[in-house]
Parts: sequence; C-alpha cells; structure tokens
Amino acid sequence: MTLTTDGSVADTDLLHRLRQFDALRDTDDGSDTVLQASLPAVAPTYADETVFSRMSPALATALRARGLCRLYQHQVDAIDAGITGQNVVLQAPTASGKSLAFQLPMLNSLIGDEAARALMIYPTKALSLDQRGQLMELTQHIPGRNIQSWWYDGDVTPEERREIRKNQIEILFTNPDMLHRSFLAHAELWTPFYRGLRWIVVDEVHEYRGYFGSNVSMILRRLLHHLAHQEIHPQLFLSSATCSNAREHAQDLTGLEFTEINAASAMRPRRSFFFVQPDIPDHQYWDILQLRTVNAGLACLSAGHSVLVFCPTRKFAERCHLTAMKEVSRRQECGQAAGLDPDAIKVFRSGLKKEDRQATQKDLKTGAVRLAFTTTALELGIDIGGLDGVILAGFPDSMMSAWQRIGRAGRNWKSDAFVLYYPRNNPLDRFYAANLRAFLNKPLDDLVINSDNEDVIERHVPCLLYETPKLGKSASVLGKALHEAATAKVKAGERVVKAGNWRPHLGMDIRGGGAGMYTLERGSERIGDISAHHQFREAYLRAIYMHGGSTYRVEEIIQGGDGGRITLTDAPPHLRTNPSIFTKLTQEDIYDGFAWSSGAFRVEAYYGRVSILEKLVSVEEVDDRRGEVRDKWTPDLQAPQFTNAHAFWIRGKTTLSPDWDFLALQHILRVGVAFAIPIDAHDVFPYADAKDQTTYLVENYRGGIGIARKVLERWRTLLRKGMEVADGCTCPKGCPNCIVPPRSTEEFDKRGGIAFAEGLLGASVGDVGAKFSSGMWVPVATAAHRAQR
Repeated sequence: MTLTTDGSVADTDLLHRLRQFDALRDTDDGSDTVLQASLPAVAPTYADETVFSRMSPALATALRARGLCRLYQHQVDAIDAGITGQNVVLQAPTASGKSLAFQLPMLNSLIGDEAARALMIYPTKALSLDQRGQLMELTQHIPGRNIQSWWYDGDVTPEERREIRKNQIEILFTNPDMLHRSFLAHAELWTPFYRGLRWIVVDEVHEYRGYFGSNVSMILRRLLHHLAHQEIHPQLFLSSATCSNAREHAQDLTGLEFTEINAASAMRPRRSFFFVQPDIPDHQYWDILQLRTVNAGLACLSAGHSVLVFCPTRKFAERCHLTAMKEVSRRQECGQAAGLDPDAIKVFRSGLKKEDRQATQKDLKTGAVRLAFTTTALELGIDIGGLDGVILAGFPDSMMSAWQRIGRAGRNWKSDAFVLYYPRNNPLDRFYAANLRAFLNKPLDDLVINSDNEDVIERHVPCLLYETPKLGKSASVLGKALHEAATAKVKAGERVVKAGNWRPHLGMDIRGGGAGMYTLERGSERIGDISAHHQFREAYLRAIYMHGGSTYRVEEIIQGGDGGRITLTDAPPHLRTNPSIFTKLTQEDIYDGFAWSSGAFRVEAYYGRVSILEKLVSVEEVDDRRGEVRDKWTPDLQAPQFTNAHAFWIRGKTTLSPDWDFLALQHILRVGVAFAIPIDAHDVFPYADAKDQTTYLVENYRGGIGIARKVLERWRTLLRKGMEVADGCTCPKGCPNCIVPPRSTEEFDKRGGIAFAEGLLGASVGDVGAKFSSGMWVPVATAAHRAQR
C-alpha cells in the first residue's frame, strides 16, 4: 500500500480550520501531535457491455433507464456467477457497488418467474432501509413487472406482518433476530413464501463473527435444513467487507460451497488521514475529547464539508449533539456562526423512533443534514452519497469496523475524502494515534466463528427440532456437530412440546455472551454490558469501575441465569480499586498441537480446552489525588468455575537460563491477535504460568468462538505483530501506548517478553517436528505442516 505524506492545499486549509475552532491546539502550555498521510485514488476496472445480453432484457432496460450503461468488472464477475446458479460470496470495499452485484442476479430470477421470492438479511435496520430504497430505484424501471419489497423487522406492526404474509411480497428485508423468532419459530406461517423462495442474500457477513456469528450460523443452517426438508434449495449470495477468508467464512456460516469474487483493491477515492495525539490530562480526558470532537465537527461544517462523527457510545453521541447545538447558538449570538446551520446537525443512533431514523437518513442523502453524530448505526454499507469526511472519536471494535466507517466518505473514486481520528484514553486507541503507518499497512482480518460450539448448539437444538422434527440425512447442511446433537436427543426419546404461543426460541439472546453477561445500569438507564469474567475482576461489589469515560461505584449485583444486573452510582474520578486475585488454570483437553525443536530449545503450541478458577483475595481503594490507600478489605469471593473454555497456549522449553518475562509475553500475544482477528474487548483474556513456561490466550465463551483455533494457525504472524507494537514504543518497560492493558497494576519488562518471543520464533523457523494426536506427540517428517509465516 502506497503511503505518502504530501498534504494538499485542501488538507492545510482543514488543519487551519480545526485550529480556529480549538479542535487542534498548538500553545505554549502544550501541543497536540498530528500525524498526516494520504492514500492515492484507485480507479475502477470496467467490464465490457456483453453482460447486458446475458440478463433479462427487461432488467437491462431498467439499468439503462437509470443511466447504468457499464458495470465494474467485479460486479460482472459476481453477476455471471449468480446467473449460472452458483452460491456467491463477494468481498469488496465500501462504495464499490456490492448491492448491485447481488440485486441483478436476484432480480433476473424474479423477472422470469412470478412465483419466485427472495429473502434479504441485514444486520441493522438502517442498512435494510437504505437497501430497500436502492432496490426500488431499480425495480420501478423494470417494464411489464411490478416487483414489490418490504421490511419485516421489529418496527413492523402485527397487522402489517399479517398483510405481508397474506399478499406474498416478492422481496422481504429482515435481520437474524427476526429470522430466528418469526421465519423459523413460526415456520408454518411462511410455507407459501418458502415454496417460491429462490434467493437468500446475506449482506455485511463480516458482522457475523464471534459469538453472534456462531449463533447466526446455527440460524442459517436451521433455515436451510427446514427448506431442504421441503425440497427447496434457494441460491445464496453473501457479501462482505474486505477480509482474508471470505469463502471460508461463508462456508462456516452456511455449510454450503461458495464461489468467491475478490475485489479487495477494486477502487477508492483519494483519502487524507489526520491522526491526532491530543495533549490532555488523564483526569480531564473524556470531557475534553468530547469537546474536541464537537469542535472538529463544527469546523468541518463551517468549511462547507459534510461529515459523519462516529462516537463510542450512544450517550457520547447525544452529548456531542447537545453541545454542538449550544455552541452554534452561542456563535450566532456573537455573529460567528457563518456556515453553521443548526438544522444541518443531527444525532443518529439505535433506539430512536423509526420515523426519526428514516428522516435523518433521507436528509443525509439529500444534503439537508451535513453533520451527524452517530454510533455503529451508520457504520455499515449505507449509501449516504455526498460525505466529504468522517471523524472517529475513538477506535472501534476492530480494524474492519474502522475501514467500514472510513468508507462512508468519498462521493466516488474521483473525489477527495478525509479522516480525522481522536483516540480515547486506552492502549489500543493511543497506539494507532502514534502509529498511522501501522494502521494503513495492516493486513486484512480473519473472520472467525465456531459452528461446533457445544453451548451454542445446545441452545439451538430445541429450536431445530421444533421447526423440523424429522432430521433425515441433513448433516451436510446442519454440520456434523449440530446434526449429532439433535440426533442424540431424538434417539433418547426427547421431544419439544408444542403448546400455545410458547416457542423454545423465546428468551434466546443471539447477540449476548455465552459465558455469562451482566448489564450495567445507572438508575433506570442501561449503559452497557460486561462479561462474567471481567465482572469478577473489575465490577465486584464496592469496586470503582470505569465505563464510557465516567467513574462509577458498584452498589449491587443481582444474579440471574448465566449473568445478571449490576447497579452503578457515580463516583469521584480520582478513586480506583486494586483487586488481588488468585487464578488457577487447568488444562482439560488438547484438540490440536504442533512442536518444534532447535538445539536447546523446544516450542509447543496448542489449541484445546481449559477451566479457570478465580478467587478475589483482597481489595484496596486508592485516592490518586492524595496518593494514599483509603480503604482495604477482604471479600474472599470465588467466581463460578469457568469450564469448557477454549484456549491457545504456547510453551517454550530450554536448558538455558534466559532473561524472559512470561507476563509480558502474554500481552504481546494479546495485542498481536487484536491486529489480525476482529475481536471485541471482552472476547479473550491472557494468562501466564511462569513455572510451566507457558502463556495462554483464553476465549471468554464456553465452547469457544473460533479465535483460539485461528491463533494456532497463525501464532507466528500474530506474535511478530505484537513484538512490533512493543518494540515501536519508546517506553522502557511497557505502557498503555503499547502492551499494558487497561487498569493494570502489574509490572513487567517488555524487553524480556520480546526476548522470549524471539526465542519462540527462532526455534520454530523450520518444519514442524511433531503433531499432537490422540494424546501423544507423533513425529512429522514432511513440510506439509510448516509453520505459518
């Protein structure tokens, strides 16, 4: 990837405007650091016009009526694969025409068959709203065929749902939650629709990863199994943001074979990047970050730009909008509001009324709204059109999400777009603020799910047997693990009772955490969630807990099922609590493993199952303002044993006595994994056993979500990336800008961790010496098991 540091005149003007609005500071009291770079435009490759002769004449007429006389090459490749009956997965960057690539083969089928139906699945309501609008712009130009489409989600009333089913709408837009709770839970109501189902489109499949993705995989497999039982075999088209394993991910989600169309570097506009390292005291960081974010948005608006501001939380977005409106009002009173139209400023987030969301999306497209404070609600492939830039207030969950947000801006490949980034006060955000080159040159992510997760399967088996009691020979669709689990229930004589309106689907949270999740509540407001593992370590009773830049005290913990509710009250920002925790990890099973030997060094890498036992021994409450311990107590609490946890672990054995730091190594590996696999903050946690010379990376979900297995495949690459992060930081021991985790009080030597990592990599540079199989190390004398580079 080409990286330049040549700023254009427009870039210089933008920086000047940001300084005028106090979004950047250069003063005697302190200065922000700004890293600047640009990526040149990439022109698309167009296909010849012969594709129009391979589709329905009516569809070709509709395309030309919209002024679409030529298509991109990747669109044509996907259309041809779809027209010829293949299941297709298309990975392509934002604003590269993915929607048209799956709309055209789908419509081509529907035009030729009035009984044909299509189901389009999207992860968010905003995206399905946008996509239906785009589809209608095309279908209204099809001569002689009136193809209807509608949404079927939580915003649709019961009366509307009955009318949709009665009228047999040709194309329905829905989401995985509704697919689970209606299309499958009430499958008998959908039989007429299913009979004509020819196409299933699943857009933005990169959103279906981890625990959520593992659940979506079960839902899609249940749907395909239910259809196959009726001899219905629809064609599938999946689309994804650019990733390194689109075909593998599509097959993991559905159990079917796919043809991959790769357009990872198809096209892009010129983009200018400004990564800011603000000079803000820690105790004022969150409040000032919010002000900088607002001022940056207003600076861009006053310069005539249209921008989206991506905020870390809904509360942050709401406060930014309120602050922006107050600032515009103040400037109007002072006669300094040139270019600042209050009607052009909106907030967009989930939870708003449907009418408000739809109105704001429409105004963004028309340009009536030119500054919107938003969350993930506008991250996905919504065609907003005339955006000039995006402002990132904090790094999102993954690099993939960051590029999705960045891709919102840029009218076309000939336009200029800009990205302004302000980090939050945490290690990952700070690292990217100081390492723009690492951000721009980062390799594509691997997407991971685990369709063999025993806990997830256990939740879905009753739903599967309720929908389609006869399993038949459906292992190829359901997957071996789900099919065997369902078959075992049937053979044992177990059956699902059908009584009234009850369904086993009710109460299943397909988006929550499998190892137990707690909701965080401040008064009557739900402000977030925390996993059971992190709850025990960070949000125990009386703990001082940081969330969303605010400080709280844990007042009450109400247990319920696998998780519960945590009541928080406001606490002074200068307080913190330091727990002393005893942790015992036990290896329970090994699923896979490889070993290398080199001289006095032996390396063993494993993927397997562990159990975790933790005990909270003591807690100190510290007043940072006075530098003293205010209180100390002994709760002597033991967490429920975390069993069936999947983990990757690596052991380095040597007869030498090197100066290694196992504690540092675990965090070097943790950081490296975050660079290559899109994971959320609570998905994994590290553990080190210095006595056994072993470091672990443990998944925070019973049964695993695929991360540990993927780490075993790529541990060398991940470890190198973590070393690069640690070595690139100027700190001597390790700090929040490189490998120190949030709220950590542990002390370690990153140089000792890097030395350990170098030893592991050096000893494993050759072919694999042995493979773990059936409880034993089996010698391997072939390069087929060479370590990944």
